[in-house]
Order: sequence, then structure tokens, then C-alpha cells
Amino acid sequence: MGNLNSQRSHAAVAIFFLISVVLGGCTGATRSSTSPSPSPSPSPSPSPTPTPTPSPGTGGLAITPGSASVRLASRQQFSATLNGAATSAVKWAVNGVAGGNATFGTIDANGLYLTPFVLPSPNTLTVTATSTTNSSASASSALTLENPVPVLSSMSPTTLGLGTFTIEVSGGNFVNGDVIMFGTIPLATKYISSVELSGIGGATIWGTEQVTVQAPNPGASVSANSLTMTVVNGQAASPAAAVRMLEQSTFGPTTDSINQLKQVGLVPYLNNQFASPASWLPDPGDNTSDLSPDQKAFFINALTRQDQLRQRVAFALSEILVTSGNTIAPEGMATYGTMLSRDAFTNYRTIIQDVTLSAAMGTYLNMVNNDKPDLAANTHANENYARELMQLFTLGLYQLNPDGTLQLDSSNNPIPSYDQNAVQGMARALTGWTYAPQPGHGVQTHDPVYWLAPMVAVDSNHDVAAKTLFSGVTLPAGQSAAQDLKGALDDLFSHPNVGPFVSQQLIQHLVTSNPSPAYVSRVTSAFNSGTFMNFGSGQRGDMKAVIAAILLDSEARRGDNPATAVATDGHLREPILYISNLLRAFGGISDGGAPLNAAYSLNEAPLNSPSVFNFFPPGYVIPGTNLLGPEFDLQTTATAMNKINFVNDFVYWGLGSGTSVNFQPYAALAATDVNQMIEALNTLMLHGTLSAPSKAAILAAVNTVPPGSNQHTDQAKMAIFLIASSSQYQVEY
Repeated sequence: MGNLNSQRSHAAVAIFFLISVVLGGCTGATRSSTSPSPSPSPSPSPSPTPTPTPSPGTGGLAITPGSASVRLASRQQFSATLNGAATSAVKWAVNGVAGGNATFGTIDANGLYLTPFVLPSPNTLTVTATSTTNSSASASSALTLENPVPVLSSMSPTTLGLGTFTIEVSGGNFVNGDVIMFGTIPLATKYISSVELSGIGGATIWGTEQVTVQAPNPGASVSANSLTMTVVNGQAASPAAAVRMLEQSTFGPTTDSINQLKQVGLVPYLNNQFASPASWLPDPGDNTSDLSPDQKAFFINALTRQDQLRQRVAFALSEILVTSGNTIAPEGMATYGTMLSRDAFTNYRTIIQDVTLSAAMGTYLNMVNNDKPDLAANTHANENYARELMQLFTLGLYQLNPDGTLQLDSSNNPIPSYDQNAVQGMARALTGWTYAPQPGHGVQTHDPVYWLAPMVAVDSNHDVAAKTLFSGVTLPAGQSAAQDLKGALDDLFSHPNVGPFVSQQLIQHLVTSNPSPAYVSRVTSAFNSGTFMNFGSGQRGDMKAVIAAILLDSEARRGDNPATAVATDGHLREPILYISNLLRAFGGISDGGAPLNAAYSLNEAPLNSPSVFNFFPPGYVIPGTNLLGPEFDLQTTATAMNKINFVNDFVYWGLGSGTSVNFQPYAALAATDVNQMIEALNTLMLHGTLSAPSKAAILAAVNTVPPGSNQHTDQAKMAIFLIASSSQYQVEY
């Protein structure tokens, strides 16, 4: 792979040098540093604003201005005169449409024109005013629409290494056709939305470079501001360390991301990821049954978006704080998934509050419209959410030491972390919440379902009696639903179990199924203090501190040198990660359909957990051992065969017209040296840990591929198939 990166780098240098020479030859002359400064001259008087020229029409009616150029995302004021006197007795139209429309822009009764969101074709329009008292009196103005001037607010990453890279820029006024400029070099730019673009390019010189966005014609312009990118030079992480970090913090390493992380280093990589803007799941609108568009969007984001760490943490949170599309409408699941992505780097206290008030969770675990007890009707507060909030989301069943081990009583029995009285108290504290009102409606006692906003309080349905919680804290009588919610969650969040309980599960999802008690203790310390190294705000539960502590811990990093790897480290790649890792490793581009089909065949379709206990429990023990292996709960004879079939299709038959991969770089290596190809795959897929017997077996199989025009491609496919289907690849360690 080193030679491959070298070849790409040399090609990029040549291309970018040629472009720089061409562009450099077009620049104007520069002033010599020894030239005398010109004598100061009086400041000119400000020029008066030109008076708009009216456009005369018929019957004495005229429009001002008579013509105008307007950029998208802006407005233009028109006015009318009748026989020289201002008049408002006119009807306005755009391109003959009264009041305009979404295609041409709209104009109100006062002549205020608002542009459309998308540039129409052609981009020249006609604004017309017609007298309401004399229909033969009218006037028109020529209106030319231009692309808006882009505005930049942030980009990710902000630090790069030499070689190929992908960046995302955020801001506003972006249109399809905008180009991200890396200095004077245009990047291959993809329009994501009016506030986000991504670009692919290459860095050939270390130092700093200005990033701008160039808007196309009509109205070509360059963003008024720029952002500074730092390009570093040198190897800050070994190839194995880079691959392992990416396995733990993304949906799979790519050749470019490995190269970038090698040069940037682990800590700057985390800083870049923490600053990356969040991707989201699209709102499916009124769709109430088909979850697949959001499931496909999940895979598209996982394969292509740059906020990989945020997505990976949000995915882990979704497997701890579970809701499911088997109960919740697609709109609810999309909103819930986007919320977890937004909250992934905040604070666990923020997360549990947002989860508690989400319409999806409120529906899934019956907190929505959970009313105060009614003794006359013999009803009590629903306990479902209160119980799972404690058992699955914050405390666990038993009291824990800071290192995640069980606290035991004098008889060596685990000590429960809460009892039934605590469940009842928590359930009563969480009464009185309903769906947010739909737009244009007021709050009702029990609002109809609305997925796009957090639930709202209806105090008349809230239990106002005093409540005693598990820690002995009493919520006083007479409090509102919001006050009791805050008091209950604050009490819950302060419990010493939360740190080790949450930390251990996050470690399991990101790094290893069997973290040592010392590892859990170190991460718990970061959870409790809210700091780790220079990460975190100092507030208990800070997620950046927790994530950094997990990923930079010595136990997480000890396998970066294959000689220090421990056999019980790591975890089985759960199906979603197995699929996404393979696709990303080989430049996978997909509409999401093929990976979704594969995920269903492997019993782990995203957003569709079979129960609140996730696809697999965190405490699952691998049969015949004393080792935890949560993901092994999905490993059956059927899924094992389906994995092999998936890899077979992935390598030899293709996954369908909506998904493509690129094996050619490895075919090119096979043409030079099959050993070099195998070693490149070893680095990419196994961070250099392929055993000597496995290498020998793969080499022997590759050498049996018969000569022919496709020999080198077939050799690459053979090696990829054997590694991808091996148990060594399926267990990430």
C-alpha cells in the first residue's frame, strides 16, 4: 500500500503542479517590496446611490426598478406609479403567475419579491404590475436571477496530511455547481445541501492553505470569507495504529483515511472528528410504513460522510438507548436517529433528557400520555419507561464499583441498584407528557402523534404528590411535570453506577467486548470528571472526554503494535460494521439498497431492533468460554453462511446496479508483485496481523489463478475473498 500511496502522491503532485503553473500564469503583476508607497490622497466623497430607473407601461402605469439582478436567497422591492403618483392598487405577478410560485419566486401585495430556492431555467423572469382599477394599465420589469454568494462557517477536518483527502464545508447559500477551492486548486465537489458541500482533492505541500467556495454563473462569485486548512508533514502514527483507530472510530478504514491519520496523528484526528458537522437521516414525510429509505440513508451516510466518529458513537448509543422501526413510524425513527447524531458529543445528561422527551421513545416505552394515577379508576402510572430508563439506559440491575465489577453484600450476592418502590416513584415523576402539537394547533390534553418535536408537559395530567426516588431523594409535592422531570433525571444521573455502566457498554461497542476492570475504571474517571487530556468541558458525563478516554486508552492502543496484541481483545464485527467495513475498504459507492439487503440477511437491519434489548445483549457469553461476546449472539449457522454468500457476491458477482466497489488498485499491485498485493490487503483489512500460515495459503491460492486478460483482477479478488471471509477478519482486534 505504501507504493500505491506513493504512486498516487506523485501523480497528484504532477497534476497539481501543472494546474498551479497554468493558474499562476494568469495572475496579475505583483508590487515589488521595495517600491515606494504612493502618496496618500484625499478620500473620495461617497457616491450617491443611483435612483432606480422606472419601466413605463401602458395606461400611465410604471414599475420601479425597470430591471434588476437579484441573487438567490435575497429579496427585491418593487413599486408602482400611476401617472407619476405612487399607487398600491395593483396586482403583482411573476412570469404571469399571480403572486408568483416556488419555481419563479413569490411577490406579495406590497411588491416585495422573494427569490426561489433553486435557480430556474431560464433565469430571466418578468415581474408585472396590473392596475386593479384599469386592467389595461400594466407595466413589467425584467428580473435576472443569479446564484448567491457562498458563506463559509466551518469545515472538517481542519488539519490534513499530504496526499488525497476529503473535506466537508458548512455555511450557507450553497448551490449545485459550487466548487470548493483549496487555494487555487478546484476540488471535485459534491453538493450535499444548501448548507453543506464535500470535496475531494490532494495536498502536496505542507503548511497552511485557504479554503473558499466558488459559485458558478450566472453571477459567478467567491465566498466573502475563507477558512484556513493546516497541512502537516510526516508520519505521526504507524499504518497499523491508523487502521485500528479507524476500525474503532468509523464505519471502516479507507486507503485515504489511513494515509491522512498516519500523518496527522491520533489526537488531531479526534479533534477534527469532534469538529465535524453532523449528518442526519432525511425526514420521510407522511410515510408511515416503509422504513427502507431511512435505512438506506443510514448506509449512505456510513459509507460516504465525514463525521464518521459522530455516526459511530450515535450508532452505539442507538444500541444502548434502543427504539425500533418495528414499532415506531419511519418519521419517528429518522427524528430519533438525527437527535442521537446531534447529541453524540454533548453530555450524557443531555442525552438521557432528550431521549426521555423524544416522541419515538415516548411511544416505544409508553411514556407519552402517561397520566397521574386515578384511584377511583384503579389506574397507576405506566412503569415501562421508568424501569428501562434505570435498567438499560443508566444504572443496570446491580450496584457497580467504578471499575464495572459488581458490589457484593456480606453473602457475596450482588446488590440491586433499585427496587420496585423506586420504579413507581420514577414512573410518577414522569407523568403528564404528551406529543408536541402539530404546527398550527395548540396543546391538548392528549395530542395526536407528532414525531418532529420533543414531547410537551400537560401539568393537569401530572402527579403532583411527593415522590421518593431510589436514592432517598424526595421530590416535593406541588411541582410541575418539568420540575419533577429535572429532579428525577438529576438524581438518576448523579448515581455512581452511571459512569461505569455507560462506559463499559461504549467500550464494548467501540473497542473490545472484554475490557479489563482497570480500563473501565479509567474511562469512568473521565466520565465523572468530564475531562481526559485536553478533551472535555469538566462537566460530569462529557461525551468528548469519555470517547477520547476510550479510544486513546493504553488497552485500546496496545494492539497498534501487532507484537503487543492480546488474544482476548477486540470484538466480532457485528453485521452492520462487517458490511460497511468491506464496502469502505474498496471505495464502495451505494444507494444503500444492497447493504440493507445484506443486513437483513444477517439479522441486523439498522433502525429495526427486535426489542428494547437491542440485536444482542451486552452480557452475552460466548458458549464454551467465560468471555463476553455480545455480537456472537447473532452468529448462527445461517448467518455464518450468509456472510460467506455476501462476500462471494461482493467480490465476484457484484451487489447490484446501485452499489459499486473498486478492486483495480490491488489488481495493479498483483501485476507487479502478488506478495506486495497480499501485504497491502493485510495492512488495509487486518492492520498487518495476517498470520504466516494464512499468508502462505492465500499466496498458494492466488498463484492457481490461470493466466489471461483478467488474471491480475482475479488474483486480487481471490485474495480479498479469502481474507474477508476468514474468521480473522470477522473478529476485529
